Amino acid sequence: MIYVGLISFNNSCHQDYKLQSALELYTHAISTVITKDALTLCYGKLANNKNDMDQVWENANSVLMGRVFVKNSNESFTENDFKNAASFDTQNLFEKIWGKYIYISGNKAQSYYEISIDTTGALNFYYHILPNKDILFASDIEIIFKVLNQTPEYNWEYICSYLLYGSSCSTATPFADIYELSPGCCLKITQNKTITEPIFYPLAPYNNAGAYKDRDVVDIMQDTLKSLIEPYDNICVSLSGGLDSSALVYCLNSITKKDQILSAQHYFHSNIKSSNELFYARKVCDETGIQLTEVDISYPLPFSPNSKIPVLNPNKPSSALITSELSERISSYLPSDGSCIFLSGHGSDHIFQRPPSKKSVSDYFLERGLKGLKEKIDEVSHFYRDPFLSILKNNSVSLFNYFLYKRSKKRHAGDLEDKKLTPKWFKEKLLKTVVFDFKHPIYENLPARVLPGKYEQIDAFYEGIASMNSEINPLNPTCHPFLCEPIVNFALSIPSYELFNKRFDRYPLRNSISNRFNTETVWRRDKGQTTGVFQIGIKQNLNYVLNICLEGELVKQGFIDKDELYKTILLISSGGMNDMWPFTNLASVEMFMNYWKNSSLSKTLSK
Repeated sequence: MIYVGLISFNNSCHQDYKLQSALELYTHAISTVITKDALTLCYGKLANNKNDMDQVWENANSVLMGRVFVKNSNESFTENDFKNAASFDTQNLFEKIWGKYIYISGNKAQSYYEISIDTTGALNFYYHILPNKDILFASDIEIIFKVLNQTPEYNWEYICSYLLYGSSCSTATPFADIYELSPGCCLKITQNKTITEPIFYPLAPYNNAGAYKDRDVVDIMQDTLKSLIEPYDNICVSLSGGLDSSALVYCLNSITKKDQILSAQHYFHSNIKSSNELFYARKVCDETGIQLTEVDISYPLPFSPNSKIPVLNPNKPSSALITSELSERISSYLPSDGSCIFLSGHGSDHIFQRPPSKKSVSDYFLERGLKGLKEKIDEVSHFYRDPFLSILKNNSVSLFNYFLYKRSKKRHAGDLEDKKLTPKWFKEKLLKTVVFDFKHPIYENLPARVLPGKYEQIDAFYEGIASMNSEINPLNPTCHPFLCEPIVNFALSIPSYELFNKRFDRYPLRNSISNRFNTETVWRRDKGQTTGVFQIGIKQNLNYVLNICLEGELVKQGFIDKDELYKTILLISSGGMNDMWPFTNLASVEMFMNYWKNSSLSKTLSK
């Protein structure tokens, strides 16, 4: 679903027509308009998008958009449910539903509105504060600029921070004066003020862990998946052959209805052994009896120029832009006969922690004491191949900081004063532009003392959410069940030291899938790597990569040392690993800017 709206306490006129005409450039059909006091909302669906199952409910005081389920039963939220919820406040409603949604409530008489978004933020909410304090908002940033009829201006603080840290759940966006409502938060709007407050508290599941003690991860996964797949004709899983995607296949195989078709897609590079897990994908499909589509991704490789103009410009830079040409090819293999939901196992690594936190040893000591502590240190030491004393020292420092109420204020660890941690091609101007609040607002609300391993699990969860919110193909969006609230809550309820056991990471998930479906395939220790494919992609598309990066906006703005970057690109294309991921961030920023530079919006406004 795409939408655009306005909250106006200033009796703005004719805005409904302006909003509607902007939205219909993308829906190619008459959009629906809702007007309630100060709120005007226009919504619709992208043309020919039969996979969009989002709905809109309204009552006297509020509007709800998205796909919503009742927490206790996992049944779809109905229109009657919403009408009966008219008297609930935002927090009360949030505690009763899950899914992907935007909830707007309030009234003009009180000069007060609240806008809430679900835990994952899968249905985006971007907004701009107009000079008269009205709030213009939309599902996509491009729609906001269409309404404003303005040329976008970049937010260099965001872009430089992204180069260093990667994706973020912060309220900032790559554009000046455009903001995002962070996942699991509420935007409180008065006539002269906006405040963002978290309404999802990631420590709550752990504090209420007793509610999950009799639950099994397979039961929770299947309850969640039943809700997600219910209206679709085809269910397709992106199957790597690893634990996470395999777990989805095993769970789905026993709950898919007779009139639904379950299938899987596996992508491999036939000439790169580390990226070829075809053997494992075939094994999972043989055990479950489902169809497997095998796609050799020798072409198009990462960093291939995208020949297709996107339906909407990307809202943010992300590594997904580097594989956009491949994503288009993958979409062509999806079933076209009927509706289809495309599922990914991405997110399990984050909530069940792969790799395990070294600081889980500190959590064990704080909650269990000395008994069994040596065995836990041994397990972590063996996993990381670090000396026993190194793990002990790491956790001694962690415990010292814990008792002194000291912990990292940043989403990522790192000290900008240590130049060894940053690429040589980062100029001083870039480092001075980076901001340290490039993180989810929840970090300002967490208590000063949090179990060190649990804090790292929260970090990993929000990194997973940030990496998920980088959709580049809205006609075939990817669903990430592991980042849905019921599964997230279960994972967050588990002590960090129980996520790793018998020298296996993600142990609760492995053990549950293995026992329930009598399979040994989920106990494999190795995991495929995509680094080799990325390096070959750079080598095969070297001229394009050099042109877009060395002649790009970041070099022109003086953030990047062109000569040092050139050396790095040549080294990576020859098999080197130094600065691979900062370079990936840089390339994705330049690709992101190219989309906006070459879009019809920019060309129209430049005339």
